[in-house]
Amino acid sequence: MPDSLTAKQKKLIDDLEEIAQIVRVDYWNILQRERDSRTAVLEVMKRELIRGEVIGQYTLIDDMLSTELCKYFLPGKNLIAQWKTKLFQRFNYYVIERLYLAQKLAFLKDLYKVPKQISRNIEELNALRNAMAHAFFPENLRAYQMKGRPAPRKPIVARYKGQDIFTVEGINQFVDDCSEVFTFLYKHLKRRKDKKLPFLL
Repeated sequence: MPDSLTAKQKKLIDDLEEIAQIVRVDYWNILQRERDSRTAVLEVMKRELIRGEVIGQYTLIDDMLSTELCKYFLPGKNLIAQWKTKLFQRFNYYVIERLYLAQKLAFLKDLYKVPKQISRNIEELNALRNAMAHAFFPENLRAYQMKGRPAPRKPIVARYKGQDIFTVEGINQFVDDCSEVFTFLYKHLKRRKDKKLPFLL
């Protein structure tokens, strides 16, 4: 039996194509743009696809770190069931949502043995996301001050671990590192340093 798409899948493809045109990343329609602007338009499209991936990966990993904090402070039922309780909702709204990714990572490192490579990947992701979220051209920003050292005089050149993030090599390295972080958080977290869970109340 030949493989084929369902009606819903075909509708989703139609939606994706229309959305791509609405948000102007429909590179396959480049011949419809003015000849003199095509190179610049394609460059912007490439940047926007990569920016979206960076922010998407950041959001996913930030959410996974939040989940670990919730499991620690509110042990017991699974999180889906706990979402129905006022206790969990208040904890999420007034505690978890107010923490930055770096603060969540610091807490995780106090609970678990987190490999240096995983920690570094998350820190690099955080710095890159912040640059992209606050500037259309992150390469024009000054580097963030890291580990107490003064920021370098040279501006960021939109790099991720030595690679230009707006290249195939750069985004490939980034996605590989995020996959490594995801695998660690999802499968390989070691037992907490302290075996007893605290009571919130």
